[in-house]
Amino acid sequence: MNEEHDIHHVRERGYVEAPARIPAILKGIEPTGLFYRVPPRRYPEGVIRAVHDDALVDYLKRASMEVPEGRSVYPYVFPIRNQTRPPKDRAYAAGYFCIDTFTPMNRNAYRAAVRAVDCALTAAEALLSGQRFAYALVRPPGHHAERRAFGGFCYFCNAGAAAEHLSRHGRVAILDIDYHHGNGQQEIFAPRDDVLTVSIHGHPSFAYPFFTGFEEEEGEGDGRGFNLNITLPERIDAAKYTRALGIALDRIVAFAPAFLVVCLGFDTGKGDPTGTWPLRPEDFHANASRIGALGLPTVVVQEGGYRTATLGANARAFFTGLVGRGFHLS
Repeated sequence: MNEEHDIHHVRERGYVEAPARIPAILKGIEPTGLFYRVPPRRYPEGVIRAVHDDALVDYLKRASMEVPEGRSVYPYVFPIRNQTRPPKDRAYAAGYFCIDTFTPMNRNAYRAAVRAVDCALTAAEALLSGQRFAYALVRPPGHHAERRAFGGFCYFCNAGAAAEHLSRHGRVAILDIDYHHGNGQQEIFAPRDDVLTVSIHGHPSFAYPFFTGFEEEEGEGDGRGFNLNITLPERIDAAKYTRALGIALDRIVAFAPAFLVVCLGFDTGKGDPTGTWPLRPEDFHANASRIGALGLPTVVVQEGGYRTATLGANARAFFTGLVGRGFHLS
């Protein structure tokens, strides 16, 4: 768990990616007895630079140190017309590296994001040590962070870093089950055939990030055919989601990976402020059971999910399903 997550607290009204998410999930999963906490190791900065461009890493590192304590700087100038001459003022340069206007830079963003990567890599190491499952309970999330850009509350691609690390030991599949497209890992691994990226998400015609996640995006060069986007409409029922998951799992089985990285979003749950789908605890349990039945060493990395009232129940249902235990509503 990222024990330093709460240093990154954006207090503006309506900012849903809040520290309260973590204790809400812990309240649901700790009574199951399925987990024991492992202090995350500290990894060298090179593990981040393995999946992110040096310019992005350098920018986030320096800009976060320059923001006054207690303030947040939001991107509002996007210098796309002359990308060779970004603004020298780092506050103005935010839009050179960010894909939206609601992912702020603050004093602790870089530090918290680095620690989230540490957690994801510690979870990956657990698999290499023989664990079947490991869970990186982190914030900020990461699946919207591309090689050269941050956004969507994400600064570094936590799942991407874990997959890169595991790929040195065998083929890796990334399954993104957040409501929003996993554009970060798709872009990072697009040219590669040793990491399969699969994402089930709301169609980009209505769901963030809007410009990526279309079904025709299949990878690039050697990686063509190793990205699968499964888009769903704004309104679905649980059965439609189950069918989409079946397509995703069939593709993963055909790829025959040595490891699975799951980008877990609870924003597919009923009532989430950033999603429109109706999944309930029993649906999370059933879907996770199918993922667990693959029998793959699996790292689960926390992404979205912002309705704190239901996070605990949904998380408890997911993880009991993943490891093959029964689930009872209480």
